[in-house]
Amino acid sequence: MQIDIYPHELFPGDPFVIKIRGAESAQETTAAIVGKEIPLGRCGDTCLLGIGVIDPDAQPGDNIVSINSGPEQLHLRLSVKKAEYPEQHLKLPEKQVNLSPKDLARVNEEAGRLKEIWVVRTERLFQGSFSMPLPNPVITVYGARRILNKKTVSIHGGIDLKGNKGEEVKASNRGRVVLVENLFYGGNTVIIDHGLGIFTVYMHLDKSEVHRGDLVSRGDIIGLVGASGRATGPHLHFGAKIMSSNANPLSLVNLPLE
Repeated sequence: MQIDIYPHELFPGDPFVIKIRGAESAQETTAAIVGKEIPLGRCGDTCLLGIGVIDPDAQPGDNIVSINSGPEQLHLRLSVKKAEYPEQHLKLPEKQVNLSPKDLARVNEEAGRLKEIWVVRTERLFQGSFSMPLPNPVITVYGARRILNKKTVSIHGGIDLKGNKGEEVKASNRGRVVLVENLFYGGNTVIIDHGLGIFTVYMHLDKSEVHRGDLVSRGDIIGLVGASGRATGPHLHFGAKIMSSNANPLSLVNLPLE
């Protein structure tokens, strides 16, 4: 059995690839990081592939990836480095920061439904590497500590990309659309399930161009840039969920999967 994991040095929230060749049986082969399962899919007749993620709250040091295949057990180390995140000060309408009971109930209901999406594990749909949904600069990085109205702290779970209203937003990879909805925080939002517990999220759209259940390919137009939801102006919030954790989507795009 041959195992490849890359990269070996990561920051909290960074995804990584694991490839297992020559496993005794696909049904009997499992992988996990610090005890949390990494879903595996086929990459050939005798090849299994999975994308795991370093927990966003992981401390610097080693994380152990465990592989079990029949009687074989292997333990590999990934090195987690300390990340330094910037602060960003934003001014928003007070009603978007200190929520009314009605808005808070809506936010909690939406969060519950989103949580049910993140735990779903479907067959592998993604093909090749992930790509950026817009060819524009990053204006807010993953992990940024945002100070809202000088008092409320929010940790940014994705990246914000510069965009003009109406600019076309493209699917990062092949997958199935599992949500098209106007959310309190995210505004007009599209979520794509790429299989193996990997999802990409596109928020603050002016409008969507897909429907729930659609199978899309990398580069398909899924919506237009807008400023819906909790946004100070037109831009795209691009997020990634891996193993139910907020992953750095820029690191996901940089993974060599071709």
